[in-house]
Amino acid sequence: MDTRVAEREAKAITANQAVQAAVLSVVLTSFWLVVTPLVQQPVCCDGGEYLRLARDPTSPILRPYSMRVLVPWLVHALGGDVVTTFHAVSLVCLAIAGWFMYLLARELGVGHGYALLATAALLCSRGWLFFFYDPYLTEPAAFLLISAAFLVLVRNRRTWLIAPLLVLMAATREQFVGFALPTYFWLSHRHPDWRALSQTIGLLLPALVVFAALATVPHVLPPTPFSQPMGFAYTLDRRMEGDGWLWFASAFAMSLGMWWPLAVASLRVDRFRRLSWWLIPVLAYLVLIGWDWSRYAMYAFPVVMAAGAWTIARQRRYRPLLLAMVAFQAVLPIVDFVAGKPTLDDPGPSLPISLLLILATIAVLFAGNRRRSTRVERSDLARASEPMSDGPLERQAPGGTAE
Repeated sequence: MDTRVAEREAKAITANQAVQAAVLSVVLTSFWLVVTPLVQQPVCCDGGEYLRLARDPTSPILRPYSMRVLVPWLVHALGGDVVTTFHAVSLVCLAIAGWFMYLLARELGVGHGYALLATAALLCSRGWLFFFYDPYLTEPAAFLLISAAFLVLVRNRRTWLIAPLLVLMAATREQFVGFALPTYFWLSHRHPDWRALSQTIGLLLPALVVFAALATVPHVLPPTPFSQPMGFAYTLDRRMEGDGWLWFASAFAMSLGMWWPLAVASLRVDRFRRLSWWLIPVLAYLVLIGWDWSRYAMYAFPVVMAAGAWTIARQRRYRPLLLAMVAFQAVLPIVDFVAGKPTLDDPGPSLPISLLLILATIAVLFAGNRRRSTRVERSDLARASEPMSDGPLERQAPGGTAE
């Protein structure tokens, strides 16, 4: 694995830099807390179910909400007003997850400045800010746990810590199952690698046991049509109805925006390619489970933001343009807030604008790669046109002419 550069960059992390990242995460979280509107009470849908469970953990509730008990139980244990406590827990989780994003990017070889850029961009992304509008969900805690699991994995030491993190994740969201893929491919040195496979199973097994135990919780209400997977056809109809003719882009434009193509450009780097197996279960969840595409796509952030930061750092000619586009993407959510469209199901003006940014990013990256290829071809041509020095007889063709 090409980890030498990453290890050199990771060793360069200082306490001062880590503190800078923590301060950045707290400042941006505080800023968006003030700027982002808050959903009105009483909260409906998923948030309402979690608040009901937080008020009374023994009350019967619909599945799968009955299995996502970690945050509601924590809120209940902390006491106080349930709505206020739930909000505070979500904000703390989002701030810490942003800091973990910085540490993860550094472990993967991204320099200090670009890791801060990835952290700021994540904390200003459209999908992230939805959880400021509706903080009564389990995603903030899930983001914290999954970013911590990635951080432990790439550090290549004390990997046993992944097991308790996945146990907590199993009581938060069912996406923990997909972490088996990046774990196996990160640990493996060949395919098939039975040792890596056994390690992966061992790390995942405790979480599977907890998940199975939660599935047997007796106090569950009878299922309703909206509490079950509804099929891909219904999901498409719902997305087309909500997003109009731009439905095909909403998952990406309304989540991490232009960072998706930035990440794709670095997937040829071995360490990012190994971790990119996480994107398969993330994107599969969009198809198999429900219509909240951009909300579910946000689970890709540990891979997408780190790989995207690496791409920007490796650009030269077009780096200022990419940085300007990143800055524009960061303030784009305000357009939706001004338009009174803070939700993801009924997107505002940011959807077409973000899609244009994605297309512009693809064009810039294509131009950069084409220019780089042209430069390499010219360099090869220049070397080929240089006169060959006399070499040993073994390098000459049988007729005495050079090969």
